[in-house]
Amino acid sequence: MKKLFFGISALLVLGTFLSPSFARRPMTVDDLFRLRRVGSPQISPDGEWIVYTISVPNLDKNRSLTHLYRVSFTGEDTVQLTRGESSEWNPQWQPGGKLIGFTSNRTGSSQIWIMNPFFGEAGQLTEAKTGVGEWVWSHDGTRIAFTSRDSLTREEERRRRSGDDARVEDEDFRMAHLYVIDIRTKRVKRLTRGEFTVSSPRWSADDRYLYFVRRPTPKADDRWKADIMMVPADSGAVRPLVATDAAETNPLPSPDGQWVAYAYEPGPGSWIGNARLYLVPALGGSPQRVETKFDGSVVPRQWTPDSRYIYFWTTTRVSSNLFLVDIVDGRVKNISKSENVLSSFSFSDNVQRAAFLMQKPDRPPEVYSTKISAFAPRRLTYSNPFLKNVALAPTEVVRWKSFDGMEIEGLLIKPLNYKPGRRFPFIVGIHGGPSGVYTRSFLASWASYPHILAGRGYGVFLPNYRGSSGYGEAFQRADIRDWGNGDFKDIMTGVDSLIAWGLADPRYLGVMGWSYGGYMTFWTVTQTHRFRAASAGAGLTDIFSMYSENDIPSVLDAYFGAAPWDDTTEYHRASPMTYVANVRTPLLILQGERDQRVPRFQAMEFYTALREMGRKTRMVTFPRQGHGLREPRLQYRKVVEELEWFERYIRGKPEMPRTPYL
Repeated sequence: MKKLFFGISALLVLGTFLSPSFARRPMTVDDLFRLRRVGSPQISPDGEWIVYTISVPNLDKNRSLTHLYRVSFTGEDTVQLTRGESSEWNPQWQPGGKLIGFTSNRTGSSQIWIMNPFFGEAGQLTEAKTGVGEWVWSHDGTRIAFTSRDSLTREEERRRRSGDDARVEDEDFRMAHLYVIDIRTKRVKRLTRGEFTVSSPRWSADDRYLYFVRRPTPKADDRWKADIMMVPADSGAVRPLVATDAAETNPLPSPDGQWVAYAYEPGPGSWIGNARLYLVPALGGSPQRVETKFDGSVVPRQWTPDSRYIYFWTTTRVSSNLFLVDIVDGRVKNISKSENVLSSFSFSDNVQRAAFLMQKPDRPPEVYSTKISAFAPRRLTYSNPFLKNVALAPTEVVRWKSFDGMEIEGLLIKPLNYKPGRRFPFIVGIHGGPSGVYTRSFLASWASYPHILAGRGYGVFLPNYRGSSGYGEAFQRADIRDWGNGDFKDIMTGVDSLIAWGLADPRYLGVMGWSYGGYMTFWTVTQTHRFRAASAGAGLTDIFSMYSENDIPSVLDAYFGAAPWDDTTEYHRASPMTYVANVRTPLLILQGERDQRVPRFQAMEFYTALREMGRKTRMVTFPRQGHGLREPRLQYRKVVEELEWFERYIRGKPEMPRTPYL
């Protein structure tokens, strides 16, 4: 009997050690760079096959490679289609055919290639001198429309070779224009010329015309000056279809040839609020709005074959779903009804089947398929099996009342070692935008990595403060002329709630953010001393000077309602630099050297002030990087810098051990 008892006990103990829950380990920084990131699912015209991409970072080579894969609608016969030291992206099935096209940099520039996804090798189709941008098949599968930037003139090339590469601001633009190539003869025809730039080409239902978006320049700040144009597909005069002082984008011709649906964002200079669905007769006429009661953005993605309904997907609160809108009565129906994040839908020719990406807080994006008539996602890819051995803390949705009674929502990730009744150090992560939003997605990147923090014993709090998208237009517009006030109080009342709920230890708090999240971090450390450590990345510090330094000043026009010289008081009120002498929190500052969205001078102003005052600060500049970090080793460095900063100043721990990449 004793032997039996001890034998059962030993088995129970051994079973505990071998159980998946016990064996799992916390997520590490290295895991971020093991993740295979799935994207661009494209379903075949008959709905039987899906082609998609997988991007894999390589720290040794300091770059990522993207290749194409194929899987059946039911999940069998997964095959890698491309290999090598060059990347492939943007796969598209030939309508009614068995070929796929894709973009690749195999020959040194981005060109269109074509291959049979079941056998054979890929062949290069285009030889555009400056490479190919966007492209799309004609409905009969015989031609492809694509955009390509203008080449330098001979005189420009001569000056550049002689060292005279001076550029005149707002004059020396490289415009993108529209071309059509015959896939059999490879004959190329240029369709547009002039002082404008082209994007989003779409074929009419009968392939007689091409619709596209025209902007006066490639400048990011001219985004809101977008108009929809049309041109005969065999060349001819370009004429406007819709041209107003608003932004008209995403043209989508109907299958019956009667309409072009498009997204309308009120202007001029509007960056705030929902995109609205409009229709215009396909050969020109008066635009009309599809009136809906849906309080979210509607960007047309796919018509039904009868030209009565349009599919779109968008974020509502912390989820993203597929919706269907009736163009006659404006009724909107949630098709997928998921609490997770669904995106990147593609549809079979009869729109009865779809492929898409779905991600969850504990699962990165994977490819799924479904029949539209009975929406039931079937998972097709399992791209990161190592995550079975990684412990990921649950993500909870939390709500609280802000200072003025407004309900605010956010996400909460408790530490892996969480025990009820015990308080923990907490990191507050502030999203960008300000119209960004935290969703129930898999947050594991250089920009946001709550699972790594949770594995180190931190709780993570991700608030969707006023100004965030996904909560209706009024909520998003609540941040107008209110930067650093209502949004800051939303975040602070959320922290107060964490403390009141017995979760956060008020003695051990940190805060971090990038872009507008960086701005809010700079702002926070000037307004309160409750945080022991902070990390601000690519953040605004002096809104007055920021207006003239960055590439989208119209965003500040939209939020502040005036240029800084017309409202000096409000611009200075909302600038963290105005209050920099108040800072006592140890502050890590992170900045891309070539950032045009939030130039590094913004970070330097704040850093220099703190250094001169003797405050605890450290600034890390990432060479060659813009507003986001692209090189894997620099992404790795950014994460480690932040983790070390929090460990040192929140917990008083020594530096983390260095890796071969640092």
